[in-house]
Amino acid sequence: MATKTYIGLSLGTDNSVIAIINKEHGAEVIANEDGEHKTPTYIAFSGDEEYHGSQAKHQLVCNAESTLQGFVGMLGTEYSAELAAAHQGYARVEDGPRGAEFVVATESGEVRLTAHEATVRYLGRLRTTAEAYLGRTIEGAVLGVPMSRTSAQRAAIAQACAEAGLPLLQLVDEPVAAAMQYGVGQTARDETVLVVDVGGSGADVAVVVSTGGLVTVAGSAHTSEVSGKHLDMVLAKHFAGEFQKQGGPDVLEQTHGKPMRKLLQAVEVTKRTLSAAPTAPCAVESLAGGMDYNGTITRTRFDILANKAYAPLEAAIEQALEAAGYSTEQIDQVLLCGGAARVRKLQTRVALMFPESTQVRSEGELDEVVASGCAAQASLLAQSAEPAQAAVSAQVLNAPVGLRVSSERMEPVLLKNTPLPAKRTVKVVLPAGETRAYIAVSEGESVPKAEVDEDEDEDEESGDEDDEEPPRYRPSRLLAEMILELDEATDATRVEVSFFVGTDGKLTVTATEPVSGKTITAEIPASN
Repeated sequence: MATKTYIGLSLGTDNSVIAIINKEHGAEVIANEDGEHKTPTYIAFSGDEEYHGSQAKHQLVCNAESTLQGFVGMLGTEYSAELAAAHQGYARVEDGPRGAEFVVATESGEVRLTAHEATVRYLGRLRTTAEAYLGRTIEGAVLGVPMSRTSAQRAAIAQACAEAGLPLLQLVDEPVAAAMQYGVGQTARDETVLVVDVGGSGADVAVVVSTGGLVTVAGSAHTSEVSGKHLDMVLAKHFAGEFQKQGGPDVLEQTHGKPMRKLLQAVEVTKRTLSAAPTAPCAVESLAGGMDYNGTITRTRFDILANKAYAPLEAAIEQALEAAGYSTEQIDQVLLCGGAARVRKLQTRVALMFPESTQVRSEGELDEVVASGCAAQASLLAQSAEPAQAAVSAQVLNAPVGLRVSSERMEPVLLKNTPLPAKRTVKVVLPAGETRAYIAVSEGESVPKAEVDEDEDEDEESGDEDDEEPPRYRPSRLLAEMILELDEATDATRVEVSFFVGTDGKLTVTATEPVSGKTITAEIPASN
């Protein structure tokens, strides 16, 4: 069967990222026409030409009144004076016959676009970019959305995808997508994590709980008071002051003036550099008054200047924990994502809120985490034999499946009510010198609590502390037996057993010995 071409998409207010799971089973971000992994969520008009992404953002300095930005966040919202004010410095927003409309003057006349129409055009360009990169038609997409998006906004996003020719498989909450990319829910181990997503326009915090492979959001909070733009402004104010000391005019006088736009674009690069280096330059040609500007700043100085900017994020973390009913001591991991989360001081401030035993993770390119998690979910959907449309429904596993240890014990790998499709991998240790790995796959049932308590009481009375814990699950139906023959085995030999259940209910179990590459597979049809 041919592999379906499904992608993961992070549709951000400021930047968007497309990802796919490659043949090596790793997330690969799709580069745009400019070779960049991030595509600015901008549309611009110049003359009669329409630009998207980086080319549109470059128009902002000299052609701001014809540049659209923030249209994704406007989806599903009504016009208001506050909304129009928030778009000052870009294409103006008016209350038109179809609601809030962007108004742009072109050589051919006035162009009026609703947020929906702008999003459809932008999504269409993303689809074209992905298809040009992959050389084939996109058959489906999993799209990440912030927890703060309303039902109306989610419905508007789905409609925009349909009109853009981008088949939508699922809308996934961004904290869940980020947790998936970090490996949460990939084992039967229960854990509670905090996802901290700091993007260009705001920050989202969510407590994500994984129970037997079922990943849910227990509580969340949003703040627009800390973001990449807030940190950019901290740097811009600093360099504007330094420019004045050198005899230049005050570029802060006109918040949306051309010099300020130049400076804000320059400090984005400075901020990224400070995440990796102790000092960073800021250079702007002809900043204002015919004067160039060249300056540097140390990370320590930036940390001092931005120190007060992190308080709203700390408040949002406390709010999310309170909403979920958890304390900082109950969080196993803190997972960082979003471009602004690269800032070292921000990471330190977040880490100081938790015990030293809590791992704070910031792995890979943080602004690609959500898209990569969506791509992982899309890859699972691609393995399903069901049509793409069926994957949108919330199908779950009817009974736990796992490894049969004895007639009275089963070790579950996928628990009942795990959302489908689902994939989990466990490692099996072979006895020393054993070259035959026997794998018994079973459907199971939970052992009644009364029986478990009775077994524990008997163990206490006998005083035998070496006995293993009473079984929580027992096999109810043997599904398959496999024997993996190995040429040799040592104390370090492990067999990886992978369980995959598609939305059609078919179970595929693959046992692999990684060193030799030997493998065996069993397919179990869905039970009626």
